[in-house]
Amino acid sequence: MEGGAEDKRGRIVRRLLAGLVLVIAMAPIIAGAIITSGTVGKSRGLTFTVARPSSASKPPSTSITSTSGSTLPPGPGALDAIVRHSTTMRLTPAGRELARLGLRTEFGSPEALWVVAHSGGWIGVISPLAGNGHVGWIPLSAASLTPNSWKLEVSLSQRRLTVLYGGAVRARFTVAIGAPYAPTPTGRFAVTDRLNTGDPSGPYGCCILALSAKSPHAIQGWSGGDRIAIHSTPETSSIGLPVSHGCLRLTLSEGRWLLAHIPLGTPALITS
Repeated sequence: MEGGAEDKRGRIVRRLLAGLVLVIAMAPIIAGAIITSGTVGKSRGLTFTVARPSSASKPPSTSITSTSGSTLPPGPGALDAIVRHSTTMRLTPAGRELARLGLRTEFGSPEALWVVAHSGGWIGVISPLAGNGHVGWIPLSAASLTPNSWKLEVSLSQRRLTVLYGGAVRARFTVAIGAPYAPTPTGRFAVTDRLNTGDPSGPYGCCILALSAKSPHAIQGWSGGDRIAIHSTPETSSIGLPVSHGCLRLTLSEGRWLLAHIPLGTPALITS
């Protein structure tokens, strides 16, 4: 009887150990799924998830060698900095600290920043942490650089969003803009997040491109606080009118097109 009991206990222990090994082996896969498509924010019961980039929006990887001076290495299109480890964003190269910069945005997207300046071992980037009209500086060693041929141009007077790739126009969309009491800010900004709402009938439609732009006031019903976004809307009658809280609105199909093509870090130039 004692031998049978010991054998039974041995079988139980072996099964437990096998189960533990399986859990450990699956942990990276489970964690990766959570990071890639997990919940990143809520607003009025609306759940946002990070949109997976399509092959059309994935630029090839590259790298640059730091050189002296204030200009970026030559080449067409923009450069995006993909943050590889937490660092400090500063007001000037090696200057006063602005904020800590992690690997992910407040919505859970990888931190990808449009690079607009270069000085020695530092790169100047467009970020909501720096604020509208300002450049934040991070060490070049904290990021890898990748080219981005996409560009968004918004004319508020024409109520038009123009999408360019390699300098050529790929699409034009009519958009709603901020109301007179909540104007859409102008300047140079960048795409920080690509979000699915999971509710096309909700106030943000199916799709959101969050921008680095900030509104001077909190936006009603938006979990992003004072952040401006380009988002779809089921209220198509508002498109082309100055009626939003500062965001840019377009149709559901146009929002899906943007998510399918526009990568993180894409420059967004908004003019009056």
